[in-house]
Amino acid sequence: MKYMLKYGTMLLVLALIASGCREEPNYSEIPHIEFDRVEQYTYTNNKIISDTLIIAIDFQDGDGNLGLNRVGLDGTQSGPDFEPPFNSGSLYFNNFFAKLQIKRGNTYVDSFVNFDGRFPRLSSSDSPETLEGEIRYTIDSFSSDAFPPGDTVRFEIFIYDRDLNKSNVVYTDDVVIYQGQGR
Repeated sequence: MKYMLKYGTMLLVLALIASGCREEPNYSEIPHIEFDRVEQYTYTNNKIISDTLIIAIDFQDGDGNLGLNRVGLDGTQSGPDFEPPFNSGSLYFNNFFAKLQIKRGNTYVDSFVNFDGRFPRLSSSDSPETLEGEIRYTIDSFSSDAFPPGDTVRFEIFIYDRDLNKSNVVYTDDVVIYQGQGR
């Protein structure tokens, strides 16, 4: 028992020391994304069928400068996240780009509809830090008065960081409009 207590304590101390020496991952400063999943929720309101889609992507970023505030501290679109090049009307106003593609036969046709938007800052610090995690982006604009039920669609996805580095491009799985079961 005496040896078990002595060596058990030493092993615990060594395990704590080893876990404290874990190296941070070394990711590129250009964001990298991977498609994870699409969650689909279908509902009916006033005889109009609607879909809400939640696109989940995994990300890695070496300097952690992902995200733009949706409103400034004063509740308006003011502050550094709304000044050039992030001002309204600029290519970089949004940081999440979701281009809708409709499946026709075995090919995908780009739609005239994009579901671009902003996801919020993922770090409260402006200091460079390695980040990885998941971004969940909600699209709730699908209704049967705009898209025919049964269409198969997918999204072309990419993001920008605040240094205007564009991530790689990924594609979602196919989604059959208005067929969701609420996974």
